[in-house]
Amino acid sequence: MARLEIIFVSAVLAGALISCSGEVLPADGTPEPAIPELGYDVYPYGAGIHTDTEITLTFDSVPSAGNTGCIRILTESGTEVDRIEMEDVAAEVSKMENTSVYRTTMDILGASAGNGKYYRVVNYTPVRISGNSIIIRLHSAVLDFDTGYSIVIDREAIKAEGFEGVETGEWTFHTRPAPDSETDVTVGRQGDTDFRTIQGALDYVCRAGQDAEATIDIRNGTYEEQLYMRGKDNVTLRGMSRSGVILSYANCEDLAYGVGSGTSVRPEPGSEIGRSGGRAVILFENCDNIRFENMTLENSWNGDRNQAEVIYFNSGDGKDRLVMVNCNISSRQDTINAKGYGWFYGCTIEGNVDFIWGSPETVLFENCTLRIADDTDFSSAYIVQCRCLSPLAKGFIFLGCTISAESGVPDGSVYLARSSGEREYYDNVTYIDCRMDSSVAAAGWYSIPAPNPSAGTASRGWKESGSRDTSDNAIDLSGRYSGCHLLTEDECGIYQDRETILQGAGIDFSLPA
Repeated sequence: MARLEIIFVSAVLAGALISCSGEVLPADGTPEPAIPELGYDVYPYGAGIHTDTEITLTFDSVPSAGNTGCIRILTESGTEVDRIEMEDVAAEVSKMENTSVYRTTMDILGASAGNGKYYRVVNYTPVRISGNSIIIRLHSAVLDFDTGYSIVIDREAIKAEGFEGVETGEWTFHTRPAPDSETDVTVGRQGDTDFRTIQGALDYVCRAGQDAEATIDIRNGTYEEQLYMRGKDNVTLRGMSRSGVILSYANCEDLAYGVGSGTSVRPEPGSEIGRSGGRAVILFENCDNIRFENMTLENSWNGDRNQAEVIYFNSGDGKDRLVMVNCNISSRQDTINAKGYGWFYGCTIEGNVDFIWGSPETVLFENCTLRIADDTDFSSAYIVQCRCLSPLAKGFIFLGCTISAESGVPDGSVYLARSSGEREYYDNVTYIDCRMDSSVAAAGWYSIPAPNPSAGTASRGWKESGSRDTSDNAIDLSGRYSGCHLLTEDECGIYQDRETILQGAGIDFSLPA
């Protein structure tokens, strides 16, 4: 009775019913929804439920997942919209290859606009245990707005005292209507927001079409998810605070093959997936004018050294633009894989092996901190591997950045860049007025194999000027690799500021208030 009284007072004071999990219930005088009488606490139930909600069962003791049976979601008419096979959940996770067979521990992310529908297939964890709760994460975008559903769980799917399974009609809920706006939406783990997940918001703004400008405001919280978007332009993802909004997921080459891509064919159970969704946390394909502000983005893989991108920004035509302002971006190897044009401002970027790489036209890192992460098997680190597709591309440029290392990183073990050694790529990398600690100051550039071109010029290859140590003393560059071009004061003019470096790219250089 006490719980019902609290909800009633909330309705009187705020004009809306708020559930214990933060969902907003109708305030139109409808009665309090009936709590499913199952002998344990469950969520969700009633009305006003988010389409990207999680399902929770909480017992008096610690439950466990079964290895047979399934969890299903049915519409009111009995149509199955989602299924999780516990045999899949119990199976050992195997590396996702292009020819892997789809199973229910794979999610299908489908936020795409423009020409055709594309999907990213990823491994995910649909069932997890937290204390006395078992939390079920449905597949992406299986629930529709303003629709009633029934949760059905086989008895053998969950092992818990008092659990006898859930039959059709015993546990129901009704989703909320679609947000009023297709272009301005909110995300939060709790409270009255449009979505619970960032991917749910991406799915929705894609409805507005390729060119419509959209803003996704993200409240503080930890979002354990992978993201995908294709063919959608002009999207801003704005965090409430840099340290409070955390997008985190553990993915790597050992779990998913390659940098990944979308597929135009949605896989069915038992069929091949067609294309691996790759090892990045975020995969954006052919998306122009994308902006991240005030958040932390991390690939939380902490096993052996492994390629594990936070973001793969794949521009098919090399003209798409990515902006990241006041963000923390953290992994170990291959943290950022970028193509096209980019501006990173005031960001902290962490990694230790080629952790900024890709085939850029021009990507500027301005006033950023590059932090070298330690590893148990640490021997050396490389900040950049640049693979420009044209000798005319400006490549990666670092302006006024600070390079520092964790305490276990040895002096002289960090290199500004190394080459892939492949002649079809061009190693165009420039450092201007950057401060470097002792881990990198004496090491310079790693020249085996030699870069392309092997001898830099004012506009090609490896270039450096104005490097200083942490005490603001000029670093002696006379011992640098001979192929590194030391820019003169006059030559630095083409790298003097963001407007000059990214001239013609059409990037919005405004900063958040």
